[in-house]
Amino acid sequence: MLKQTEHKGFTLIECLVTISIIAILMAMAVPSFQQLKAHAQQWQVIYQLQAAVLMARHLSIIEQRAILVCPARTGVTMGMSDRPPCGENYAVGVAVWSNHAVGWRLLRVWQWSSMTITNRRGNRAVSEAIDFNALGLANRNLTWSICVGEHNLSLVLNRVGRPDVR
Repeated sequence: MLKQTEHKGFTLIECLVTISIIAILMAMAVPSFQQLKAHAQQWQVIYQLQAAVLMARHLSIIEQRAILVCPARTGVTMGMSDRPPCGENYAVGVAVWSNHAVGWRLLRVWQWSSMTITNRRGNRAVSEAIDFNALGLANRNLTWSICVGEHNLSLVLNRVGRPDVR
């Protein structure tokens, strides 16, 4: 009579099947996580732009002075300057400047990893600065638009100075 031995553990086939199932599930999940990360970054940039515009508008009313919102430039430090050193476009961040009798003072900079921010039509990068007067009114209407895949988010600023996320 043959003696039957007990096997403890998993066989090689069972381990390989389990690993292959996990690999298939990971291959399906990774693109979803990448898309989720891109959407989260898109929302973060829009909210930071909105915070910059709201801060500029509120400070212009409270301090009764001109406030400028412009594209951030890498390497800008806090301090005074004759003319705000604005960047070429909003791809790396946004800066808020306050106009004083002795020059412009940098109040705050929001920076993000490189992001393409275009006008409402999507045909060119936004590079315009926004001036808020002492009444909190903007000098122009402006739309910042960010597209990630099929999903578009926009921050629309009207001349009254109210930003709206769409």
